[in-house]
Amino acid sequence: MPRSRRKEGATPSDDYGWRWGEAVEGSRNNVKCKFCERIITGGITRLKEHLAGKIGNVKAGESVFAEVRRNIAERLKEFQKEKAVRQRRKEELEERIRIGDHGDYGDSDEEEDELTIARHESIRSRLEWEEKQRQRARTGQDSVYEPGGGSNSTSQLFRSFSVRKLGRSEREHQWTNFDSPGARLANMDPVLERSKSSKQPKLTTSFLKNAKAKLGRAISKLILHEALPARIAESPFLPTVLQVAAEIGKSVKGPLAYEVTRVYLDEEYTKIQEWVNGFKPIWKERGVTLMCDGWKGTRNQHIINFLVYSPRGTIFKKSIDASSVTSRTAEYYFGIMDEIVDEIGEEYIVQVVADNEAAVKAGGQMLMQKRSHLYWSACSAHCLDLILEEIGNKTSVKKVLDQAKQISSFIYNHTWTIDYMKRYTNGAELLRPGITRFATNFIALESIVRSKQALKEMVTSSEWKRSTYARRPAGQDMMKVIDSNQFSRKAADVLKIQEPLVKVLRMCDGDEKPTIGFIYEAMDRAKLAIQRDCRYYQKYWDIIDRRWSRQLHNDLHSAGYYLNPQFLYGANSSNEVLSETMVGVRNVIQRIEPSMNDQILAMNQLLLCRDKVDSFGTPLAQAAILKTNPGKSRIPS
Repeated sequence: MPRSRRKEGATPSDDYGWRWGEAVEGSRNNVKCKFCERIITGGITRLKEHLAGKIGNVKAGESVFAEVRRNIAERLKEFQKEKAVRQRRKEELEERIRIGDHGDYGDSDEEEDELTIARHESIRSRLEWEEKQRQRARTGQDSVYEPGGGSNSTSQLFRSFSVRKLGRSEREHQWTNFDSPGARLANMDPVLERSKSSKQPKLTTSFLKNAKAKLGRAISKLILHEALPARIAESPFLPTVLQVAAEIGKSVKGPLAYEVTRVYLDEEYTKIQEWVNGFKPIWKERGVTLMCDGWKGTRNQHIINFLVYSPRGTIFKKSIDASSVTSRTAEYYFGIMDEIVDEIGEEYIVQVVADNEAAVKAGGQMLMQKRSHLYWSACSAHCLDLILEEIGNKTSVKKVLDQAKQISSFIYNHTWTIDYMKRYTNGAELLRPGITRFATNFIALESIVRSKQALKEMVTSSEWKRSTYARRPAGQDMMKVIDSNQFSRKAADVLKIQEPLVKVLRMCDGDEKPTIGFIYEAMDRAKLAIQRDCRYYQKYWDIIDRRWSRQLHNDLHSAGYYLNPQFLYGANSSNEVLSETMVGVRNVIQRIEPSMNDQILAMNQLLLCRDKVDSFGTPLAQAAILKTNPGKSRIPS
């Protein structure tokens, strides 16, 4: 059967190394490096050694991004550690089987007896084969040798391997009572020494299967009886617990609750602080964003969380309970933000991001006045939610959203109507959790429009008409909305307005990539989409522009747009937009860089970047434009 051709863009395996390599057509072992375009022989393993700069088997890559090199080197090092651990465990297991020590992994004495029988069968087969070879040497021909029988000496020897049920003390000394070929075989691995004709299962496979089952039952019992989340079984910390437990043995007991909370908690906190401090070199190089996230709990608690975002990830810094604060003024928010900046270090922080509440915004402006080298920025997701709220309050839009709520409220207020609706929607829900409060209304409207035909079939079915819900006033109002062509038409128009904005909201609220380099362009594209699909687009543009200019936009968005190669070198970029955003770049450089000489150097580098001079104009740099995240990587030289 001919081998099927691999789809274009597909990789030969799921190995992470294929992110930076391409398979060479017609060769199974040759891989092309995406950084230096060198052909690497030896497969994906050699490519990873090339990327990690590992000398020996392959030449080190010279154009590999520093973060990529460091990441792959760490993975290779971890793989070697795991490989050594697996080898050591294998050797320990083989040694345990050789000396007949099974520990307590079996579930019963019967399992130990099965292992004993298998070992005896292996030794018996080996002794028979040796006896047959001796007879051949004496006679020069094959002797009559019945399978399972053997010579008298062999039979006598095997009788000493009685497979009756032995006590533990007997089993421990069983192998030391023989001065014969069998005693030599006692130190051999019966799996390796078994003859080809033997049909016994491999001891290692059976042993590991039973051991895994016993371990699984023990861990599951802990999780189930303590009402712990099932995901603990997949926790990355669990293998470490098992490894340490195997190393120290049975005699050592686990910690008490007091020790966990009063001893090891402090130790873990210290280690976490050391781990966070390891991020500071990248913080100093790239800067961080301090995020201020306020929310209210079920008991009317007002909690303010502070998180630190950098290219290495997001770190929780601190949580403040402001429930007892009677007046959360601008001075209050300024005070807590200023305190956190001091704790982290002003030299690391590029911007502080918080919601757009008036007091928070005023506190952020006070912070910028005191800290002359950082920015305060409004949360993009919060501002977009406010845009959707203002659009939703327009009379024509509000009427459509209220009618959609009539449908969803009536259906989800009754168990029978929910189940009956799912028969027609193939189990799909009308209500789904949205990204933000007001985005949920538009997402619910989208679900209703998508399920319009199914809802019509539901309310026109004979079973629905016979039900009591069809005779209720609220049910009859819902049926009128579903049957209304005007509602369907107006709902489609509303979706044309909200869909582009919800797309931008999803981008800002996601973790896929830093959005500061894309938000400027995303908002422009959303406005153009509304203009294309909406006849009266100007009134919606006015809402967007007002929120954008007064609350959301600042110089960092302009700088992010200009320094994004996809837009700086893009075919659709205009000189007008580039000139406008260039002003923002200049303002950012002057604010965050105190040295005048460094400001001049940065501006010169900016011109080289714009004109594709030096390393910015290399083929590799240009090829990386669409494939490189501008927030995480430099353009390679």
